[in-house]
Formats: sequence, structure tokens, C-alpha cells
Amino acid sequence: MNRAIILAAGKGTRLVKGFDFPKPLKRVGGVPLIVRVLRSLERAHVDEVAIVVGYLGDELMRGLERYHFRLSLEFIQNDEYDKPNGTSLLKARDFVKGPTYLMMSDHLWSDELFGRVAAFPLAHDETVLGVDRAIDRCFDLDDATKVRIEGDRVVEIGKELTRYDVIDTGVFRITPALIEALDRADGPEGVSLSQGVGALAAAGKMRVADVGDATWIDVDTPRAHQIAEQLIKRFGDQLRVPGHLPAAQMAAGA
Repeated sequence: MNRAIILAAGKGTRLVKGFDFPKPLKRVGGVPLIVRVLRSLERAHVDEVAIVVGYLGDELMRGLERYHFRLSLEFIQNDEYDKPNGTSLLKARDFVKGPTYLMMSDHLWSDELFGRVAAFPLAHDETVLGVDRAIDRCFDLDDATKVRIEGDRVVEIGKELTRYDVIDTGVFRITPALIEALDRADGPEGVSLSQGVGALAAAGKMRVADVGDATWIDVDTPRAHQIAEQLIKRFGDQLRVPGHLPAAQMAAGA
């Protein structure tokens, strides 16, 4: 049974400020962001998805009712949506029974990228993050989460890093070890996902999967939305560059 968690509790003010609908329902190429994420998970043969909702959560759930999915959906409420995203993941702790995919509701990625993360060999107490070495392709570097690595292991992660090797794509495969790390770092102000990743990195348990030239984008601003529209127009709904292998073949090592 393949499981995934989508974090969708935040306000997303930079993209939908002034609108009365949640950011995950923002349409790109005529389709809501979160629907595109769910369709990608369907293609990757994920069976069960937990969506952590918060700000305008009822509106988000109603917005998804008009769509039919081949996977089962579970909604988890986060009333502390003003806290960092690690707090959202902790709300879904009981969903993480073993290796579980984790992604954001505002990231789009190609099947090839997902396949590279899926194919990475993972120990029971490790987590893997898909990373992009093509830093020069990042159009909003100030907002990107940077990662310093040694080999295939994370050394340091954060938006403010001045020395880094790769960019965080927002696609993870986690284990309960990340939940435990977030628990240890949690406090009154909440906890960020990067804090949990940093704790695993300090223990040598945070790995990276190089996504190569696979297509992805964080749709967090009006400018990013414009670029996402262009990417879909150019490469289609699956963001598949001609000649790239689909996710199923990537995961099988074809």
C-alpha cells in the first residue's frame, strides 16, 4: 500500500491575496494545483492520501468533491496553520506507518522526478528528499530552500544558507524517524520541516535523490504561476520532457 501526505493548511497569501478561496484551489492550466498533485500521485500508483487542511479547509474539501480520484482521501485538520509546516506534518503522524511520500500542495513536478525519489533505496530510519542541482534554473532563488550535501546525504538545509549545492524540490519519502525528529524539536511556536530534516541530517539519516533535469516548480507567487502555465502549455499536464522515462519505468530502474 503506497501512502502520501499533502500539506495544504497554509494561507498562501503571496499567490491568492484578496481572493476568498484556498491556495491549493488556484487553477493552473485550468486545473486546481492540488488536483494536479493528486493526479500525479494516481499515476505513481499511490493508494491512500492524507491532506492536512487548515485555512479555509472546508472550502478546500468542498472544492475537491467535484473531482473523482482512484485513490482514497483522508482529511486531517490543523487549526494551528499559522505555525510552520512541520506542525502540519505532526498532525498527520498516525498516517506515517512506514515509508510515506510527502509533498506540498503548491508544488508541481513531472512523473520522472517522482520516479527518482521512489526508486531511491531507503532504510527504515531514513528520509529522502528530491533535489535539483541546476541552481541556475531557479527563478526565485531567495525563496528557495537550499541544501548543502556530502555525497547523497544532507549536511545543512535552509532558505538562508550562503553555501549550498542543490535546491529542495519539495518531494520527500519519509519514515516515522522524521516524525520523531519533529517531535523532539517541537515547541510553543511550532516546528518547521527544515528543523526535522536538519535533525536527521545531524544523525546521518537524511538522504537526497538527484532529480536530474526533471521538471518541477513551486507555484508560490504570481510570477511562478505564469511560469507554471507556460510549462504546462509546453510539456503537457505531466510536465514530461520528450525522451524522459515515465515514473513507473524510473522506479523499476529501466
